[in-house]
Amino acid sequence: MDKIYIFDVDGTLTPSRQPMTEEFLEFFNGWSKRYPFYLVTGSDLDKTKEQVPDFILERANSVFTCCGNEMWVDDEQVYSKEFKPPNNLLTYLGEQIRMSETPVVSTNHRENRGSMLNFSVVGRDCTLDERQQYFEWDKESGERERIVQSVRDGWNELDAVIGGQISIDIYPKGNDKSQILEHIQKQHKTVEIIFIGDGIENGGNDYPLAELMDNIEECDWYHTKGWKQTKEILEELND
Repeated sequence: MDKIYIFDVDGTLTPSRQPMTEEFLEFFNGWSKRYPFYLVTGSDLDKTKEQVPDFILERANSVFTCCGNEMWVDDEQVYSKEFKPPNNLLTYLGEQIRMSETPVVSTNHRENRGSMLNFSVVGRDCTLDERQQYFEWDKESGERERIVQSVRDGWNELDAVIGGQISIDIYPKGNDKSQILEHIQKQHKTVEIIFIGDGIENGGNDYPLAELMDNIEECDWYHTKGWKQTKEILEELND
């Protein structure tokens, strides 16, 4: 049976919020000429282009951004779902910034991407060192897990998931990465679909897609801890 691949981007094909490494790009450039694939990311298209070269994006069957709420083919938008965060949610998130005991803090805490809201207590303008500091602190404190659960409990119509190292993705229930599987299955009737992502465990934004694939016989997923392991997984699958 032929295989179709789906990849998360940040932390799967690239280091966190950085471009593909030269080593992985050399490997993936060759690999992507032989196998069909899709990309799905929590970032918008502009941020995705900062991490993945245009020729790789053009080689993808399509690119799903904003947790699958936007679909792009050859830089043309196929669809986009709109989401306006409620004011009481924005107020609550502002309170979380003020109450946080994070050891580092920057700016750009709320980023409305049109179809989802990306929220970061430490702020998306933090340095790479500050990003790592917050990531390690958050693993001990569980701050993001607590905020995610509070959003789910307080807004029945919304869902929240941990995104990347420092943020939380918020969107209407069902508007998560799992929604892309329907679009892909319409294009490929008799194939095995394989998903690789780093945010499958601990309520990450890759989890909804992996959970859905668990219930479909011709689907499989792999949890990766970074681009090096992604490379190893692909080498084993295509040996």
